[in-house]
This record gives sequence, structure tokens and C-alpha cells, in this order.
Amino acid sequence: MDQRLQLQQKMSQRLIMTPQMQQSIQLLQLSTLELSELLQEEMAENPLLEEEEFTEHADGGADVAEPAQDEDLPVHDLAESGFIDLDDNWSDYFTDSSDLGQVTSGVSFSSGEEEEIAQQITKEESLKDHLIWQLGVSTSNENEYLAGEYLIDRLNEDGYLSVSIEDAAEYLNQSVEFVESVLKIIQGFDPPGIGARNLSECLEIQCRNFDIDDDDILEVIRHHLDDLERRRLKEIARALGVTEQHVQEIADIVSSFDPRPGRQYVLTNVEYVTPDVFVERVDGQWQVRVNDEGAPPLRISKKYREMLQNRNGISNEEYDFIKKKFQSAIWLMRNIEQRKQTLFRVANAIVERQKDFLEEGVTALKPLKLRDIADELGIHEATVCRVVNRKYLQTPRGLFELKYFFSTGLDATGREDMSAKSVMEYIRTLIEEEDPRKPLSDQKITEILHRDYNLNIARRTVAKYREKMGLLPTSKRKRV
Repeated sequence: MDQRLQLQQKMSQRLIMTPQMQQSIQLLQLSTLELSELLQEEMAENPLLEEEEFTEHADGGADVAEPAQDEDLPVHDLAESGFIDLDDNWSDYFTDSSDLGQVTSGVSFSSGEEEEIAQQITKEESLKDHLIWQLGVSTSNENEYLAGEYLIDRLNEDGYLSVSIEDAAEYLNQSVEFVESVLKIIQGFDPPGIGARNLSECLEIQCRNFDIDDDDILEVIRHHLDDLERRRLKEIARALGVTEQHVQEIADIVSSFDPRPGRQYVLTNVEYVTPDVFVERVDGQWQVRVNDEGAPPLRISKKYREMLQNRNGISNEEYDFIKKKFQSAIWLMRNIEQRKQTLFRVANAIVERQKDFLEEGVTALKPLKLRDIADELGIHEATVCRVVNRKYLQTPRGLFELKYFFSTGLDATGREDMSAKSVMEYIRTLIEEEDPRKPLSDQKITEILHRDYNLNIARRTVAKYREKMGLLPTSKRKRV
């Protein structure tokens, strides 16, 4: 086989993402809070970036300091083009002084007091902490305390004991009767139902806690939970020798109990949401405004601009460093403005399409796809997707994720297609207003939607939407 080294030339097309493009995409995906954090990091790393200063007025108001005049801006750009190419919108961004402002309560705390208050507010009590505290004030016996601590450690998130009494007794080197007695102490703690070994025992503990001593209720809890779940009220009534109405009353009491008492103390991370866009009605028109709180007006430091223009007293190495940071600052400021404009255009297009929702509510929500907005604005669907992801719109009807306004459409004869969310709201309303003694079947709901709303929808679709909303089927909604 002939093996030789050869040089060949060929043409090919490749998409290369420049650092500017990568940063632009990154900024587009960030929420307001994330953007604020990123800008703080950028200003810490880039000495050329400064936040516009505010000046206080006698009346307590605040304005952004006067922006730098044109003659103060560097004449020579350090980018490849040789000039700073700023369009009209870019100039407006430098002179924009809009800001949400800052409100102070008039109450001041020292730093130590603020830290103490913050600690008090942020400290959350776990289920174990809550039970150990109750154990400490319920017994002074060391063996009972140690056994109780062991059992509390073996409770799962729902509050059920995950180890058998026999295994616990063997581990603690105590009798089964002793461990059982300690468990009884724990089962008297708050929240009611804690320390149970199964659902039946959990509900029975809650009966004792609420001083409910009804033989029929206890009989249902101990032997008929499966029938109760499946709404076999006639079978339970026959077994107890009571009326079906009485069984319904028992079901109402049992349903008020908490089958997972430990969940009250499961620590979860709370995510705080800041609106990225606001919409409000002004003079009969819906006006969209981007939240600028996460991206305060930035400017290039005058000191470093002068150093770049004059180069007095700085070395080539220092000049190259400032030049690089200047380039980075310009890219960042342009990309922030690009993000702001894109977010505004997308949000405004969504509001224009969903005006009926803002005025009438969920039932007026129209079907909307990413492609609809992308085609209208002349941008890619992926760009729209990045804009609406994890962004929130504050409306007079509440706070909604921008993705909420995108929904598939269902065929409505003789009218515009309905969004799936609108249909779900109609189904929810029908079920809420139904006669509980004669609940609507999925087929009946289908017929009502077709008759009253000219909506062509299959019964299985109604069932799917009902389950998605967490609504029970007909048999489990029926009351006697």
C-alpha cells in the first residue's frame, strides 16, 4: 500500500460562535436576579465598568447622574473596526435614566441587630428538631430518651416509623414492651399521627388526638380503608349495618385527617421570583415595561477612558490590559441592551396576542406557539424559547411565567381555536359547580363542551386534563 504525505485544499462552511455571541446567548437566558448577580461579578472583575451614580433631591427623589458627553467618549475604538459603532438605540441606553428607585422604611437597625433578625427569620425547624424538643420535655428517664431519639431518627419524611419494634428493641438491648411504650409517647407528639407504622394506625392516632371515640369511625379506619378509597360506601354501610349517609359523614371526617403528618416539616428550598417584565393598562392601552432593576445603567470609567486616549504614564502592558477590559465592557453593555430589546419585543408580542386574557381571564387565553412569535419578530424559535424560559410577567391578574401564555389549540367549530388551558379552566368550573350527588362523568363534560362551546374534544382528552389538574374521577367525587 502506497502511503505518502499530501497537502490538499478544500472549502467548507462552519458556524463559529464568537465570544460576543456566546455572551449574548448567555445573557438572554438569565432571569433578572441572575443577571444582577452576573453584573456584580463583572464589575468586580472589570475596573472600567461603573454603575451610574444617583443624586438625591431635597424632596427625597433620585435621578441618575448626567451621562458623559460625546466629547468625553474615546474617539478611537479598540475593536477591529477601529471605531465605536453606537446606533441610536445604543445612545438612548446611555442617556436612559429610568429606574425603579429605592424605598426605605424609615426604621434603622444596627448591623448586629440586622444579622440577628435575619438569623431568626431564616432558621427553619426540622421534624426531628420538633420531636426531640417534645421528647426532652416529656421524659426525664435516660433510657426512654435514648430509645425515643433512636425511633425519631428512624421516621421517614411522611412521619412513619421505618423500622420494626423487634429490630429496634434488639438494637437498643431493651424489651419489646419498653420500646413499644416509648413509641406510644412519641405518638402523642405534634403533629398528630406521627410515629405510626401504617396508614390505619396514623389515622387512629389522629382520632385519639381529636378526642374522636366513635366505634364506626374506628372500624372503618381499621378494616375498610380500601373500600373507602374506592368509594364503596354501600359495601361499608352493609358491613357496619348503618346508612350510606352515615358512611358519607365518616368519610368526610377521615378525609380531614393528614395521611402524611411528617410532610409539614420537610425542609424545601423556597425560590423567590422577581418579575422580568411588567404590563399595565395606561389610557386604555396595555403597556409593557422591562424590569431594569437587574441591569442598572452602566458606563465606562472616565479615568480609564482618559488613560486610553492619552497613554500618559502607562506601560504597554498596562495599556493592553485596559484595552482588553474596555473591549469586554463594550461587548457586555451592548449585549445587555440587546437582551433588553429582545425581551421587550417578545413580551410585547405576547401581550398583543393575549389581550383577551388580561381583560377576561384564563378562559380567554388563545393558542400560541413559539413559531408564531418567532415569525412575527423575524427571529429564531430557539431565541424565543430562551427569552421566555424562567422569565416572569407581572400582570394585573397576577404573576405568570412567560411560558404560561404558550399553549396548544383545540378545534372549536365556528370560532377561533381554544387553548388547552382555557379548556382545562372550563372543565374545572363545571366540576366545581356540579351537583355532588350526581357528579358529571367525563363523557357528560365532553358533551357540555361541545354543546355550549362548540368544542370538538374527545372524552379521553377531558380525562387527561382532569387528571392533570388533580381532580378526582366521577366515582370518587360522588357524595350521598
